[in-house]
Amino acid sequence: MASFSRALLPLCACFRGEIPPRADWTALIALANHTLTTPSLIAFVRSHRAAIPEEVAAYAKELHDRNAIRNDRLSAQLEEAVLALNGVGITPLLIKGAAMLATGRQSDRALRLMSDLDLIVRPDQVHTAMTTLAAIGYSIDYETDGRHKKWYADLKRPLDVGMIDLHNELPGHSFLDQTPDGLRSQLRMIRLGAANALVPSPELQALVLVMHDQFQDYGYWTGSIDLRHLLDLRALNAAPGGIRWDVLMTMVSGTLVRNAVETQLLLLTTLFDVKWPAHHPKRPVPRLQVWRQLLQARFPRTRYPLLPMALLDLGSHHRATAGSQAPGERKRRWFPKLSTLRLLMSLSRRYPTGKI
Repeated sequence: MASFSRALLPLCACFRGEIPPRADWTALIALANHTLTTPSLIAFVRSHRAAIPEEVAAYAKELHDRNAIRNDRLSAQLEEAVLALNGVGITPLLIKGAAMLATGRQSDRALRLMSDLDLIVRPDQVHTAMTTLAAIGYSIDYETDGRHKKWYADLKRPLDVGMIDLHNELPGHSFLDQTPDGLRSQLRMIRLGAANALVPSPELQALVLVMHDQFQDYGYWTGSIDLRHLLDLRALNAAPGGIRWDVLMTMVSGTLVRNAVETQLLLLTTLFDVKWPAHHPKRPVPRLQVWRQLLQARFPRTRYPLLPMALLDLGSHHRATAGSQAPGERKRRWFPKLSTLRLLMSLSRRYPTGKI
């Protein structure tokens, strides 16, 4: 991590179309590779070819072109799977990369490195969906069991370039202040070749990405940054209609989730050419969290000393989870459990691919 800790701001300058002064191109490309964002450098490379070392430009173009081929295969794989599900009366909901692949411009298809395709079906459709996908060659690589709070299955085929992640509920739905009817109003039908699928509104799609990073991957507690998903949010905001920020904020429930969403959006406006809405105040906790994220990215050794900043929202976390506990289990806890501290310390030592 230390080898490219200085590269975050220069890399983001490239994504904004600016030539970073005195760039360390080796560190910059290393960080782009680690964050799975190298193909997204292609617009910068094409605009500033003369100012970029030839080997850097050639490398970024090669990864972009190879990713174009890979994502074309993923797109065909997605259409085949959705068409098979349509044949048994299932219209799946596409989320995250699958939704962006299905709705993005053809010219932008190669910008995003993807490892899987996320599809959601209703709980009562899971058995039929699994049987249908098995009939076209998919087998289970991993499936959760009764020990897990949520169900999902990773499905694979020998010659595919990515897996299908099959879910039976929207990830992070418990954090949303939405009724089932309200959530359905945030979905729209699209045509995917010969198939039909549902995709979320830009606001719901943004929330799914934020909830994944901030809570499923513990980013809100550890202060990590997922640069690829920030680029996804920027793309959603730049699309026709963009992200309606006021609508987005009405969809979240509680102080904890609002802080997490505002932290991600404030980081987006800090690193990229996205404007923070003038009528929306920048509240203290999100500002502190963004300060922490940027400091940790620049000075990785600060991850341990800054870990107590997770306590900023401990009370909000307990209030958010109290509703799911039995009355006798609800206790006021001023500090996290020892097991939680151990988990956070363990996560702070890791730099998984895609995270900084």
